[in-house]
Amino acid sequence: MWNRRLFTALTSFALYLAAPLPVLAQEPIRILATGVFASTLPSLAGPFEAASGYKLQVSIANAGQVAARVAAGEPADLVMSSSASIKTLAKQGVLVPEEVAIGKMRLGVAGPAGAQTPDMASADTFRGLLLSARKVAYIDPNGGGTSGPFFEKMFVSLGIADAVHGKAILGKDGREIVEAVASGAATIGMTQASEIIGATGVKFAGYLPDSLNLTTPYAASITTQSKNAKAATAFLAFIASPVGSDHLRRAGWAIDR
Repeated sequence: MWNRRLFTALTSFALYLAAPLPVLAQEPIRILATGVFASTLPSLAGPFEAASGYKLQVSIANAGQVAARVAAGEPADLVMSSSASIKTLAKQGVLVPEEVAIGKMRLGVAGPAGAQTPDMASADTFRGLLLSARKVAYIDPNGGGTSGPFFEKMFVSLGIADAVHGKAILGKDGREIVEAVASGAATIGMTQASEIIGATGVKFAGYLPDSLNLTTPYAASITTQSKNAKAATAFLAFIASPVGSDHLRRAGWAIDR
């Protein structure tokens, strides 16, 4: 059923592109999204708003905060988070049961702008990088972010948990991780790659080694209380379009379409 609705929305959006712009919608599309979308959504907003006439109103938080806010009844039309979180919220009855897959994201490393790219080809070289860094910024494992607990397990598996804890700078989201590196407070930072790629003041040093990395599928779903479901569906159709998919790929997303 949802696939049919999405196909209809895609068709409708194609007609939008060929027709004169409609009058701007009175109500914006209210989006609650996790930090992995922080840089992606602004790049999508411009072309979508120009083509459709709808406006986006985006609020960014970590995965735990997004789930808590939508479960508490915060007004929103669309929720974008990990696929696991979207499924949980749908079971709670706050999202429609049909989710739309956005893409998959891996963890990356932020380094100072202009710095030499470190060797991260293997688990051993990455372990050495963590041990040699003066300060390491990563997501607080107790802060509700998707990657925080994963990093903690990784440090334990590498046998360097105590060493990293002694020089850790914890952040609640990727923005804080990037800021720690950009300001010089941290030597390196680790978060979802899309939160690093294109960020000001840092360079994307690359992805964690495959043997240590985490690939997280992300999805979106319309809230059951949405007052602008038609517009939210149009935005989902735009994300799935060639233009939307291209923006996602340039931000580091793996897209299966």
